[in-house]
Amino acid sequence: MKIRLLLFAALCSSCSQGLGPVVPKTKVERQMIGLLQKFDRWDYDGDGQLDSGEITQGIDSLRGKPQQVSYTTADVIDFYDTNRDQKISMMEAQAGYKRSAEAESRLQH
Repeated sequence: MKIRLLLFAALCSSCSQGLGPVVPKTKVERQMIGLLQKFDRWDYDGDGQLDSGEITQGIDSLRGKPQQVSYTTADVIDFYDTNRDQKISMMEAQAGYKRSAEAESRLQH
């Protein structure tokens, strides 16, 4: 019985298509995907969260590069830090991507 269940699970997982590639549609979505891609690189102490110092270092590393940075450390924390502990967890960063329209309107004001 266990072998049948394992075979069934393997068959089902091999048939699933997965999420596929995420294609950003706006500059803000590209920046948000960029934060998700940089999360581990910016997490200098490896604690699974970005604090203000790590975010500042990360943003400073982007300055002067083609994708001009138009936000501050405070902006990033204010937007992503939903539990208000002054750190951004990976879950908060991922949840922030779903709110890209809100980020877009914040940057326009």
